Amino acid sequence: MASRLIHSTSIVHGGVLYENAWALLREEGTVTGVGDEWKKHSADEVTDGTGTLLHAGLFDTHCHGGAGFAANRGLRDIRGILDFNEEHHVTRTIVSLVSADVSEMVDIALAARELAEDPRFVGLHFEGPFLSYEYKGAHDPQALKKPTDDEIASIAGAGTVQSITLAPEMVSRSQMELLVSAGVTLCFGHSGAEYEQARDFFGHFPHSVMTHTFNGMRGIHHRAPGPVLAAKESGAFMELIADGIHVLPPAALLIPQDRLILVTDASEATGQPDGSYALGGVDIAVSRGVATTWDGSLAGSTLLLKDAVKNYASWSGDPLAAINAATTNPERAYGHKPNTLSAGNAFLLEL
Repeated sequence: MASRLIHSTSIVHGGVLYENAWALLREEGTVTGVGDEWKKHSADEVTDGTGTLLHAGLFDTHCHGGAGFAANRGLRDIRGILDFNEEHHVTRTIVSLVSADVSEMVDIALAARELAEDPRFVGLHFEGPFLSYEYKGAHDPQALKKPTDDEIASIAGAGTVQSITLAPEMVSRSQMELLVSAGVTLCFGHSGAEYEQARDFFGHFPHSVMTHTFNGMRGIHHRAPGPVLAAKESGAFMELIADGIHVLPPAALLIPQDRLILVTDASEATGQPDGSYALGGVDIAVSRGVATTWDGSLAGSTLLLKDAVKNYASWSGDPLAAINAATTNPERAYGHKPNTLSAGNAFLLEL
């Protein structure tokens, strides 16, 4: 394996962002440092990393597709999504299914057991179908429903479902507890719940996540605080689609940085030209990179996670918080170990 030396970059180590840093990536291990010490080393390849941040791969916890691939089509497309994401710095993905017939979603989850040995595949995210009709967004209204106990048991038993977005008002407490006992992370989203009901949900399930914060839920009002403030108070992790379209920067910066998870919510149109596509059973149109349904509702995104990191770093002036929101924070939320910087896991992110 060829050795690689990257200098004049930024590196995060031990929760600190080091500038003018370097890394020597070799088969026997990685050596890092700060300053001009890199000049004492030799390597097969030397890269000037000025203006970049060196990282070991991003973690997208909410991604429906990319490069024409859509997770709801099954295993072949899921593999295509993993390949596409890896090309764009994402080495771990929780692949998202959009609302559909529960049996169809579970069949995909069972087939996904074949991906158990692929470290890029963390699991599946069921976004629905137990969602509020009023706050359905781009989800197929014909797919939305309250779950039966048998449906909940089939999801819990599939073995590959890492998380599920649900509206708490649509699912019983005992059903949610069964999912949690099976290791499924509950995500609050596409819900009509007000502040009090959301606070109760986050209080009972403290290790939950808020799906694409601000989108698919009630907003903040001074006499009706809404679910976002309930999540903020609770200590829950909170997703953000940082494309500047789903949420504007001043609102995005309300999310506590230590619990922020940057996600793409990417559709099959990501990396593709403007045109007509699908999100599950719903037709969508992409114009100037913005995906919408026929009635103008936002329908996922065409965002790359590396661009979400860059956007948030610009909005916040804090590149460390931005990179943590696509690495450390999702690792903490879903109980995964950090990636190790190596010759096979080394990406330069332009800031």
